[in-house]
Amino acid sequence: MAQVAAVIIATSTGRTLADELSSRGSYTHLIEGPDGVPKVLLGVNGQPVLNHWLAAIKAVPRLTPIEDKVFILCNENNLEQVRAWAADPRTSLGGFPGQPGGFPVDNVLSNGWDDSLGFAGDLAAFLAAAPPAAQLGSASLVVVEGDGLVGPGFGLSRVVEHTVVRGKDTLTYMAAPEGMPLEGSAVLALEDAANAHQTASQRVEGLDAAANGIADPMAFTPVLAPVAVLRPETVARAAGSAGAGPSPYGASGLGYMLAGLRPGDVAHPPIYAMPVDSCFRLGDAYSLQLASNFFAYYATEKAGGKGEAAKALDAARRLAQLNEARTMAGGSLAGAVKLVREVESARPQEPCVDAAQRKLYNAFFQSWLAGDRHHDVGATVGRGGVTAAGGGDGAGAGLPLRFADVTTRKHNPKQQHPVYQTSNSIYGAKPASQLDMPLSYSSSSQAFTRAFPVTAAKNSCMVTSVTRSKVHKALDDY
Repeated sequence: MAQVAAVIIATSTGRTLADELSSRGSYTHLIEGPDGVPKVLLGVNGQPVLNHWLAAIKAVPRLTPIEDKVFILCNENNLEQVRAWAADPRTSLGGFPGQPGGFPVDNVLSNGWDDSLGFAGDLAAFLAAAPPAAQLGSASLVVVEGDGLVGPGFGLSRVVEHTVVRGKDTLTYMAAPEGMPLEGSAVLALEDAANAHQTASQRVEGLDAAANGIADPMAFTPVLAPVAVLRPETVARAAGSAGAGPSPYGASGLGYMLAGLRPGDVAHPPIYAMPVDSCFRLGDAYSLQLASNFFAYYATEKAGGKGEAAKALDAARRLAQLNEARTMAGGSLAGAVKLVREVESARPQEPCVDAAQRKLYNAFFQSWLAGDRHHDVGATVGRGGVTAAGGGDGAGAGLPLRFADVTTRKHNPKQQHPVYQTSNSIYGAKPASQLDMPLSYSSSSQAFTRAFPVTAAKNSCMVTSVTRSKVHKALDDY
């Protein structure tokens, strides 16, 4: 069996992210290092980012045994925290075959105190620090960027097999959904993008590591995902470019390194790319919250737990889309339906692995852009997720569960007072529907207040003052 190893590059300290999470109160218990927060230990739907990556790695037969083939590269700023995670079986997926205590602590390596080596420099430091028994000089290497995450159920094995069987370097990409900001992402240029949905892989002709703007809904935009499988020759060539320095702030370190390999250049072996259904950047609190809530939303959908609130929101979004199309069609309902269908058919087909997950991701992302934070409920009532713990402006401070999903409310009709008795004599005889629930709720304690605010009440719906025109004011003779 061909030799394959894996490394998770977890050298990012996340100074800005730590300040942002602390100020927002987005974590009840935030693991912080001497200089920032270890991004790979941030919770995504109740599990550290490392656990999600290791769940995908454990499903690859070529990456067993774990203690010989899987490594994590840190720096001295977060080494202690990651090794504490590895030593505790309660946090590191409950242990591994041959390692009942957790992930092998000796496989957590360090590149020193310098956190500005760049991705290629980190890769060179890993090759120097890895034990000789790993035989990395003759092994294909699964390179994972710890600042990112691929969606639930990611099949890493098919990407590894593509590299081993075909002998080609293999990247992964996601078709950017409509409205996705491309800032900080790397965009690929594929050989036959029009037929990408019909092929398992596509040859890469170029890579833009400094993309910007917004994804065009009428164009196929492949965005680099944070995992690649490289042949031994390519690993050596990438490590040899360590002198290029770090990537620009906010940019993909993996994308910056791969751009230096000049994919598409005929002077070098071809590089191929395979699609994934969803992927996320974890560089800021907004993206971290998006990832966590999608994982929670996906788990809820797979479990068949879609509540009345989610159904009502889906219907409201479809109605809003239809009303917008009706306006564009001059008020014709039939014209609006035809316009919506034409727009859907004009969009390019998106390459994916699991069509059901891709459909869920697109629906979730569009609702997220529209400001819908109902899916925070799934992350809050479950095992966690990145939601606001103490109110504030976080998405988790939106609605309590009894308002977000009316099916969870306890309906409690009461007898009316005899003085105010009506025909049915019952208060709340009819159960509340989702449309009766409030659209917003801002309380730091998640409870109704017992006192009036100290500021005076304001009502913008009724004007009680006498309004006079400028002409009448000018005619006043006092």
